[in-house]
Amino acid sequence: MKIIDFVRLILKHLLLLLLVPIVLASLVVFLTKNPSFEYSSQTVLYTGIATGSSIEMDKTFNYQASNAAFDNLINIINSRETQEEVAVRLLAQHLMLPKANPKYISKTFYDQLKSKVPASLYKYVVRENKPVPASLDISDTDKALFPPEINRSDYEKTVKNLMNLMKSSNTNYVYELLNYGKDDHYSLKAIATVTAMRISNSDLIKLSYTVNDPGICQQTLAIYNRVCIVNYKHIKENRSDAVVKYFEGQLENARQKLTAAEDILLEFNKSSNIINYYEQSKAVAVVKEDMDVDYNKKIAELAGIEASTKRLEEKLKIQEAIQQKTATILDKKKQIGDLNYKIALTKARFESTNNKGDLDKITELNKKTEALSNDIKRNVAELYSYQNSIDGLPVSKILPEWMDNVVEAENIKAKIKVINGQNKDFQTKYANYAPAGATIKRIEREISVSEQGYLEILHGLNLAKLKLQDSELTSNLKAVDPPYYPLSPNPTKRALLIIAAAILGGILTLAILFIMEYFDDTLKNAKIASKKLGMNSLGMMPKLILDPGSINLAYIQKRLIEIITQNVLYYFETHPTDKKTNTIVVFSTQKLEGKTVIAGNIAKTLKHEGKKVVMLTYEGAKKPVKKLMKFSRLNKILGYTDPRIDYNNPFLADVSSYLDPSDYYTYAMNNTFYNAKNVTDILEHNNIILDFIPDFVIIELPSLIDYINPIELINKADLEILVCRSNRVWSDADQSAIKNVVAASQSKINFIINGVAINEVEAVLGELPKRRSLLRRKLKAMFKFQFFSKNQI
Repeated sequence: MKIIDFVRLILKHLLLLLLVPIVLASLVVFLTKNPSFEYSSQTVLYTGIATGSSIEMDKTFNYQASNAAFDNLINIINSRETQEEVAVRLLAQHLMLPKANPKYISKTFYDQLKSKVPASLYKYVVRENKPVPASLDISDTDKALFPPEINRSDYEKTVKNLMNLMKSSNTNYVYELLNYGKDDHYSLKAIATVTAMRISNSDLIKLSYTVNDPGICQQTLAIYNRVCIVNYKHIKENRSDAVVKYFEGQLENARQKLTAAEDILLEFNKSSNIINYYEQSKAVAVVKEDMDVDYNKKIAELAGIEASTKRLEEKLKIQEAIQQKTATILDKKKQIGDLNYKIALTKARFESTNNKGDLDKITELNKKTEALSNDIKRNVAELYSYQNSIDGLPVSKILPEWMDNVVEAENIKAKIKVINGQNKDFQTKYANYAPAGATIKRIEREISVSEQGYLEILHGLNLAKLKLQDSELTSNLKAVDPPYYPLSPNPTKRALLIIAAAILGGILTLAILFIMEYFDDTLKNAKIASKKLGMNSLGMMPKLILDPGSINLAYIQKRLIEIITQNVLYYFETHPTDKKTNTIVVFSTQKLEGKTVIAGNIAKTLKHEGKKVVMLTYEGAKKPVKKLMKFSRLNKILGYTDPRIDYNNPFLADVSSYLDPSDYYTYAMNNTFYNAKNVTDILEHNNIILDFIPDFVIIELPSLIDYINPIELINKADLEILVCRSNRVWSDADQSAIKNVVAASQSKINFIINGVAINEVEAVLGELPKRRSLLRRKLKAMFKFQFFSKNQI
């Protein structure tokens, strides 16, 4: 947008741009005509969150956790529960005051409270004046702010009574005062104006409050401090305490489970006579392996001795006396074998029991064995009389060897018999130890799992207790800057609001005007229409308004139609034809575009130029136009031009009033018209006979969207003129209507934009003929940067 267009837009809506800011400023003045004085105070709480103060020595600072902790604290401060308690405590304080005290509440608001509070509410106020218990003791700072004439114990009981009353129903006075009323001091809406914000990245939270009473302002913040400190500490400690109790309960369950598993293992060991399963099973396996080796060794030795004895007995073929002696010796040998078996069995029992009776028995059995051995030797000595064996060998050499083998064989057999008995015992033990191992493994696994769970829960309990101690340390909010008593009210912002409303009104109005101008998608003028239509312009015609003011509208419309006619003649000079009569088709896509007026005035101007012209228009082309209503008084006040059309303007006169009957004809809209191929067809079908050869024939066609038109007639025309209104949008329907016409003869189509704003004409005529003051001419030249345009060369 050019500067001159910008200035023109502002001048056009100047009164509106002035009126809207004035209205808004007046509205602000009305709304703030009785401004009440407001007092502000603030307090600062120390949290200890950002520094990460903790008893956990390995606890590192977490920026995200710190921000979350501050968000939690601010949410607690802004919570409904906190606001309700602050409001009730403030109300209880004022109800218990014996008289107005400016330090806590001014006399005006105290009297208002007394007048609006029902008498039934005072029965909830406690005045016992009993000694204050240590549990209700407060800090020195709170004592300085709290009214000394109010008993602390009575105050807490009153607060409790009012809280219970508020929560009892939604129809009691306290509930309505806090929730439904518009009270400036005790409603939740008023308390919610307390703002809480973190000071930069520090550990400090600042609470600010603004209200119309300095004492109430200070007391509200003081009560807010106390409530926030108590609530925050209660939430932090309760949360950690609940975690500790949870871990303690889980630890007891884990301990019972571990004890039960250990008791199962103990009972199993008792029932299975197991002291140490792994050591015992290892010892049994070692003994069993040694016994197997000894058993196999004894079997081998016995087999060797029996073979040697058999060979010696085959060599000994003595006489029957020797056989009798031998039988006696064998009998005693058998007795020695039984005794050796008993000795071996007794020794084995002695090794396991260490019984002294077994030792004596072994000694007795050894004596019997020794006696039998001596008898055998004596009997053998009697056989020495036999000098040689049947093989001729000395008997004294064979018999001792045979005797030794026999005795040794019996000893080995006795040991083998004992080993076989021990093998049976070991098999029984193995049968017991095999399932016992699997059972012990399962029980020990259950004990291990229970023990690990117990240790993990114990670790969690220790961490929870540590967290509890940490919470107790970090949950101690402190008021490092108590709320101060505001001595003077806040400066009013009424003047600033008025100025801001005026500026904002002007900016908004100007922005709306710019937006309307920017999004204006109408054809508007010849330049914009040429871009949207993709055609050449023959000219434009202004809107014939009823009151053009100082503008010479008659001269402008006369000059513009002359320029259009001149462009038409120039077109035929640049596009010569062999025809004696040039055909001009005037059409539009929609109704009421101004075709008849434009075509008639072109014909009129051509005739004044000495051309012979015939104008053909269709039946019903001239329809009565509905006149606009009266000009709005508001528009007149705002300085807008009268948009109504001057229907008495000569330019809008009927064509028949300025063209001769021989120059103006009407054709019928029938099948012959739709099939017409040229001007001659139209003249013949409508019985029109011309007594001269015209230079130009201007044919006005009905709207393309509403009627069927002879395409061949349009295509054979020498010039096609599309008439469009400037105040409408060129739609897809319009484009679709002229698509076929443009495709057949695009180079012959030109357009005329009709009803443009008067200032758009400057693009064709230059500066409009208008009476202007010297100041206005200078301003216009300045905004157009034409400071020396009037200087003569």
